[in-house]
Amino acid sequence: MALITGAAQGLGREIAALFLDVGASVVIADLDGAHAEETAAELASRGPVIAVEMDVADEGAVQAGFSAAAKQFGGVDILVNNAAYRKKANTMDMPVSEWDTMQAVTTRGTFLCLREAVKQMRGRGGGSIVNISSACSHHPMIFPNMHYDAAKAGVDAITRLACLEFAADKIRVNSVLPGGMNTPGPKTMKAAEASGGAVIAGPAMIPGRNPIGRAAEPIEMARAVLFLASDAASYITGVELLVDGGWTKG
Repeated sequence: MALITGAAQGLGREIAALFLDVGASVVIADLDGAHAEETAAELASRGPVIAVEMDVADEGAVQAGFSAAAKQFGGVDILVNNAAYRKKANTMDMPVSEWDTMQAVTTRGTFLCLREAVKQMRGRGGGSIVNISSACSHHPMIFPNMHYDAAKAGVDAITRLACLEFAADKIRVNSVLPGGMNTPGPKTMKAAEASGGAVIAGPAMIPGRNPIGRAAEPIEMARAVLFLASDAASYITGVELLVDGGWTKG
């Protein structure tokens, strides 16, 4: 069974659909429980899928969500840590609460979900964890974005340590690092910044910086996640897989 956080829309939904298509049972975990239920209903014809409402930053909510998943499908074999908080904030006037929210969702959420997944995977003979990071953890892409970049760098640090700590349990831990996608999230973010006064700048705004010349489609990112989660990557752990169209090499 695969549990995917932040899976009610965007990349998470694409990952859930792809996993169902290859025969996995899927748990769509999302802060928006109603939206998660709608997404599960839309995908139900593709395979066994349920929705759970989960605030990944809340330890009790994460424990309850994983418990519900195990009750339905027996236990977690694959975890995709996809839940995200993307709101921009100017560095010099960013409220501390904004920094804390970013870290709570991105780094604490990844940690809490990983810990619950490991508990179940140990009893199932192993498993695979894929953390969704960002190319900006390797190379700044846009600003203002300090809290986001720092949080995604934390996700990569979790990946590097967890791959060593849980290798003896036959649990592989990897990261996928997107470099920009055509999903609703970035469009919503741009609209919010336009109304809030934040101005997006930085290397990613340079025309032609991406050698492939376009943003990724969500299915292209989902395929990378599926590869790392699958037995095709059985000897791969601790990898930070850049899926950025060559952007960080430009």
